[in-house]
Amino acid sequence: MIGVIKKYIAKILRRMFEEEIEKKLILKAKKLSLTHNKIKKIKNLSEVEFQVSSQWGEDGIIDWIFNKFSKLPKTFLEIGTQDYRESNTRFLLVNKNCDGYVIEGDSEATKDIKSQRIYWKHNLTVKNKFINKDNINNLIREMNVPKKVGLLSLDIDGVDYWVLKELTCLEPSIIICEYNSLFGVKKSITVPYDKTFDRTEKHFSNLYYGASIKAFVDLMKSKKYFLLGTNTSGNNAFFMKNIFLKNINKIMKEKKIYLSKYRESRNKKGKLTYLDRYNSLKLIGNEVVIDLKDNSKKKIKDLIL
Repeated sequence: MIGVIKKYIAKILRRMFEEEIEKKLILKAKKLSLTHNKIKKIKNLSEVEFQVSSQWGEDGIIDWIFNKFSKLPKTFLEIGTQDYRESNTRFLLVNKNCDGYVIEGDSEATKDIKSQRIYWKHNLTVKNKFINKDNINNLIREMNVPKKVGLLSLDIDGVDYWVLKELTCLEPSIIICEYNSLFGVKKSITVPYDKTFDRTEKHFSNLYYGASIKAFVDLMKSKKYFLLGTNTSGNNAFFMKNIFLKNINKIMKEKKIYLSKYRESRNKKGKLTYLDRYNSLKLIGNEVVIDLKDNSKKKIKDLIL
C-alpha cells in the first residue's frame, strides 16, 4: 500500500515539474519567435530552428511558417506521437491555440495523452489506431479532420511513403514527414509496404525503415507540393503547397537538405552501438528496398547511396 502511494506521489510531482519546465520553455520560445519573425529573409530553415516539445528544431520552423503565413488554417493532424510530450505540434497547439488531431497506435500512450492537462485545456482530438495505407483516409474522415488542414505531421517509423501516397482526403498547407537519411539524396527508394511494419522487428538495428528524401520530394511534387528544406538533424522534411512557392522565395534564399549525423544503430540486445553511416548501411545491406524509378526490388548493398 505504501509503495502504491509513493508511486502516485512521484507521478504527481513529476508532472508538476514537467509543467513548470514547459512553461519556461514556452516563454523563451515566444521571445525567439518574435525575433525570428522580424527577419525579412532567412538563408534556410536552420536559421529559425528551436526546440520546445519537438525532438529537434521543428518547433521553431513550424512557428516561423505560421507567423509568415498568418492566414493558414489553425488546425493540424499529427500521426505518430507516442505520449505527445515530445511532438512536432505541441508548441503549435499551446502557442497558437490551434485545433489539434492526433493519431497514435499505442493504446497506453493514447490514455496518457488524455490524462494530461493539455488535453482538457485545448481542443485536442486523440484517436488510438495503427495507421496503414488502407485505413488512412477513412480514419481521418471519421475524426472529422477539416480537409484544408494547416499542417500534417507524419512519423510512423516505417511505411510512411506508402501511407502518404494513398492520402487523398486532406489538403494540408504544410506537410512534415520523416525520411531515412541513411538512404542518401540520390536514389528514390523506400522499404516495401507491409501493413504491420514494425521498425525494430524488421531489423534489430532499428535502421531499416522509411524512405529516402528523394522519394518524398518526387511524391510530393506529384501532389503539387514543393520542398522548403529539412531540419539540420537530417530526419524531417518540410513541404508546402505550390501556391505558396512565390511568397516563400521572397523570404527564404535556399531550400537545403541535411543528412543526419546522429548514430542510432543498435545490437541484437537493443543497446546503442553508435555506428557511422558506412557501417550502418553495411549492417542492413542484405535488406530489400523498392527502387521507385522502376519499382524494382534491390538489396541495399547493391545500391550506391
